[in-house]
Formats: sequence, structure tokens, C-alpha cells
Amino acid sequence: MTRVIVSVTDEQLAALDDVVSHLRDAGMAVEDVQELLGTVTGSVEPAALAALQDVPGVADVELQRDVRPS
Repeated sequence: MTRVIVSVTDEQLAALDDVVSHLRDAGMAVEDVQELLGTVTGSVEPAALAALQDVPGVADVELQRDVRPS
């Protein structure tokens, strides 16, 4: 599974619960919802990444990068 951060459009912040529901339907395992920031974090199978971008209200889907000390 690939960890992702989904940004929600300003216009859909009032309907954030609906957007989260649609993200789950698209295959995302939602781990956290930051209502004030309008972001949703979680993981998804790589093959389902494009489906997340197609969810109404999604502004952007970014891969979450882990920073590890060297």
C-alpha cells in the first residue's frame, strides 16, 4: 500500500465527510482527517491512485514521503 495525503478543495470543506466516504469507496484506507487543514491521510493500493484524484472535491493527491535520519 502507498501512503497518501489528499487535499480537499475549499468549496468541499463543508462536505468533508462526504469526500472522505467517497475516498473510502475508491479504495483508500483513511487514517486521519484534518478538518482545519482540509487534508486526509491514509493508504491505497498503487493501482487505485488515479481513482482518488477522480473523487469529487479532491484538489490533489500526494505521495507521503517518510524522512528517516541518515
